[in-house]
Amino acid sequence: MSTTYALFWFDVEDYLTPESDDALKGLLEIFEACGVQATWKMVAEKARSLEDRGRSDIIRLLQRQDIGYHTDNHSLHPVLAEYLADADWDDGVEEVIRRERAGYDDVSRILGPSSTFGQAGGSWAPQLYPFLRDVGVPLFMDEASHIGCDGEPFWYCGVLHVNRMEGSATRAAFDQGDAGLADGNRRFDEIHQRHMAAGGGLVSIYYHPCEWATTAFWDGVNFSNGAMPPRHEWRPAPLRPPGQMAAGLATFRQYLEHIIGCPGVEVITGRQLLNLFPDTARGATITAADLAQALVFDNGVVGVTWFDDVALAPAEVFALVCDTLLEAVVTMTEGVEAGAQELATIVATLENTPYGPVQRQSSTLAAGAKVPMEIFIEAAADARQSLHYHGRVPAAVWAGAQRLSPQDFLVTAAYLLRRLVLAGDDLPAAITVRSGTIDGERHVRADVWGWPIFSQDFTAPRILEHARLQTWTLKPAQRVD
Repeated sequence: MSTTYALFWFDVEDYLTPESDDALKGLLEIFEACGVQATWKMVAEKARSLEDRGRSDIIRLLQRQDIGYHTDNHSLHPVLAEYLADADWDDGVEEVIRRERAGYDDVSRILGPSSTFGQAGGSWAPQLYPFLRDVGVPLFMDEASHIGCDGEPFWYCGVLHVNRMEGSATRAAFDQGDAGLADGNRRFDEIHQRHMAAGGGLVSIYYHPCEWATTAFWDGVNFSNGAMPPRHEWRPAPLRPPGQMAAGLATFRQYLEHIIGCPGVEVITGRQLLNLFPDTARGATITAADLAQALVFDNGVVGVTWFDDVALAPAEVFALVCDTLLEAVVTMTEGVEAGAQELATIVATLENTPYGPVQRQSSTLAAGAKVPMEIFIEAAADARQSLHYHGRVPAAVWAGAQRLSPQDFLVTAAYLLRRLVLAGDDLPAAITVRSGTIDGERHVRADVWGWPIFSQDFTAPRILEHARLQTWTLKPAQRVD
């Protein structure tokens, strides 16, 4: 039976307006009364503020829900994209850890471990993913514009993503009374019906608890357009008129009850989502014959490689091709007779997803150039050693004094592996260089720096270049009901 999974998540961030605490409590009580859970992505400063204000009632309610991490202080300058705008990969990774680890630890201490992470507003950079993997946060959940995958869940940098869900993201306007409720119900029903007809799917529904208490966002009041006033000048957000919070909460409860009551709908949390979208490639064992058969890069375009329902990102394919090709060469040169049949049974196992390269280097050998086979095999061995040492695809694969871009190397090596395993060819004296491109780069958008907290002229092209390079790790997530 088809199922529509409704995922409610809340960015809990306003630590300057105490009245937003009561909105948060009201929402938590609604979910408890309805017998379902949501994911509450907590800014660490908000969690510390609840503790400082003695709101143990709210803390206890949150401890019974699914918790996410939403940065240490959200909108205080410099925000993540600002301090990473000109950073290289390794320095950026270390800076994220330095600035965010203490906040994550505070959220864990006060509320429990986090299942998910969501960025602050439009502030994002891919150097945050090693931090997430290090602290054991396996899910990124947001509705930001930087990276997506055709409106569906996806894997990127080894982390499951629910982001840029496009036609599967929705919400009801709780502050517009019956009209807002009716419109929200209608839009949810349309998505639900579409998913049921397609065999099931996911709906992403998101809010900020402070929206029920205030008429403007707390950070826009204080930190918009790059402003960073001294702490004694920070102001709470303007409040809604008396009665509006209670009315909005009542409307939202009706919206939640409508969704719960729809046949075929299951309300889930981010933590439950991980069981629905496992990475079936991790730990997968793939024979040389199956790998070679799948390595068809039309016009040199390297996209997602499929083995039945197992999706492999280009970085994963790079690792498997290096391992399998080198094992095939050893088998062919160790003095025993080995043909295609023997090579076909070679097995490689994918342990994890390597990161993509951290800088872009073009090939100094043009397509059509010849590389002696001995030099090419030495280059493959060096690439594999580099990948295992650094945990990422190398920026260049060196064939003596000449270099190949990793995509050119992958397409060339895949062609050689196919000839050895499928056609039964002997090792040639030289290999012809072939060119490649990474298809996933098209999923990174360029016009993404419009968050009001940024200065009006803020831009970060280097972050977007890092993002494109990490599309080596991009692949769709497959649902397992």
